[in-house]
Amino acid sequence: MMLSNMLDLRPALVLTLLTTIDFVIPLKDVRVSVPAAIRRGDNANLICDYDIEGDTLYSVKWYKGKREFFRYRPKENPSLKTFPVLGITVERSQSNGSHLTLTAVEPTMSGRYTCEVSADAPSFHTMVVSSEMEVVNIPMSKPHISGLKPYYRIGDLLLGNCTSYYSKPAANLTWLVNGNEVSPKQTVLYSVVRDPDNGLETSILGLFFQVTNYYVGRTKLKFTCVARIYNVYEQRSERTLEDERPNMLTSASASPVGLNVNHIHSLYEQFPASSYHHHDTGGDFDNQTAMPT
Repeated sequence: MMLSNMLDLRPALVLTLLTTIDFVIPLKDVRVSVPAAIRRGDNANLICDYDIEGDTLYSVKWYKGKREFFRYRPKENPSLKTFPVLGITVERSQSNGSHLTLTAVEPTMSGRYTCEVSADAPSFHTMVVSSEMEVVNIPMSKPHISGLKPYYRIGDLLLGNCTSYYSKPAANLTWLVNGNEVSPKQTVLYSVVRDPDNGLETSILGLFFQVTNYYVGRTKLKFTCVARIYNVYEQRSERTLEDERPNMLTSASASPVGLNVNHIHSLYEQFPASSYHHHDTGGDFDNQTAMPT
């Protein structure tokens, strides 16, 4: 008789289990938004989104590396707790179960940040998502151009350097001529120089640029060096070089139509070098070699 009653209960038990499975939908779609790069001293806003659906939220925890520094449990009082981790300061008034604000970030705060979201009973489902953040020490000054002489002639090989001092990480450098990016074949990327005292890095990009006949008739060449670090820093410096030809050639060179380049070169030979070379005894123009500065 007892066995018969137990068998009679089985359909109801199966129905109850199926109903539970159908209507208790676990935690899903956990996503984090962490700045890939941020300037030193800025506030960092971290976001942990999740879809709790049929579950009840138990906790949200944030870790740097393997160390927990923030916990949110809505059923506890207080619901928000922080734990000491080197360099991390949480702005409690701007932090909750989904948003977290770190104030005045420092380079020691670079690293992996992990959000752990846990559902309450009965599922106790937990999901973990991570992302990297790098705190950038930006340069204190614009990139520095050195080595370019102030005047040029067709056929000259122009040598110069662009240097971006003391940042972390080192800045990416690009040369432009009249707004157009110079071919990598015309540049030399030197090894990054690291300061042993503070760990900051200096990047140097050399330039060896041949002034070809394409530039005949252009009275000026504008050289630009652009320094970039991720999307948080961009600065540029410019240097304008003027055509070194004598004034008597200006009208002839101004129009490229029917221009006889060989004739211009023969006219150059009629003048001693001292009559049209500019001699500048100061500044960076004196450095004619593309050596690291």
